[in-house]
Amino acid sequence: MENPISIHCPDSLDDAVAILSARPGARILAGGTDLLVKHRNGMLPNLTDFVDISGLRLQEIERESDSIIIGSGCTMTALAQSPLVADRFPCLAQGAIQVGAFQIRNCATIGGNIANGSPAGDTIPAMFCLDAMVRIFGPESRRTIPIAEFFTGPGKTVLRQGEIIESFALPDRRTFGVFFKLGERRAHAISKVSISVSCFESGQGRREFRIALGAVGPTVLRCRKAEELMTAAGWPPPSADLVDKASRLVMDASRPIDDIRSLKDYRKKMTGVLFIRAIDRLNARSYQLNNSGEE
Repeated sequence: MENPISIHCPDSLDDAVAILSARPGARILAGGTDLLVKHRNGMLPNLTDFVDISGLRLQEIERESDSIIIGSGCTMTALAQSPLVADRFPCLAQGAIQVGAFQIRNCATIGGNIANGSPAGDTIPAMFCLDAMVRIFGPESRRTIPIAEFFTGPGKTVLRQGEIIESFALPDRRTFGVFFKLGERRAHAISKVSISVSCFESGQGRREFRIALGAVGPTVLRCRKAEELMTAAGWPPPSADLVDKASRLVMDASRPIDDIRSLKDYRKKMTGVLFIRAIDRLNARSYQLNNSGEE
């Protein structure tokens, strides 16, 4: 017979942190789309308590000074439908809309997607491209760290006992970006390969690039050499040869493995293919904007 699981519904982050700190077997419950499946499949043998934070005010998307703050309890549906996210961070909106089927998106939260630590998480490449900062609330203090420093390995993060992701802070700048992924099927698909490409105006007409890969390494990977090449080349890219060279740098940055979902050689090749598709999509979007007069 399974041991009973206690469910706590704290009224504040302080209360939630106190419960988590006092009970080593407690786990945070928000959307539950991953956690409940793991529990049902017997993957959490030491689980004793659920700390349900869905009733806390962690769902907002709002401006704060020169940042846009996304609460950790914001659902994938809310992200995908937010006009502010669509305008400022299209790659994040595109990643959110590809998380499972609509029933999953209505429950799954960005905090859970990030805290799960999977290199195949659909919002994580976009958050890398957007220079997101993770705001963490703990028993002793708050701390803020870059998203790239949050992950330490597959399914592993820097979260300590008793800590909760409170929100994410993203620079309030308009970006142009895309997200692509390959999976067995659209609904419920776990990525074999994913890529997010984003760019933004950084002054004097310079367009700076960010490129991040999912499901081809122990964590999401930035492609810094390809970013530097694309940024230095200017926009639109001066030649197909340059884009091809950048695609090879993207492939070089990947660190795929063979597993049940795919083969490493295929994954590596497809990172380059998806990068070229992403640049084609950004080119098409730039053409539409230039011819519509939109800024």
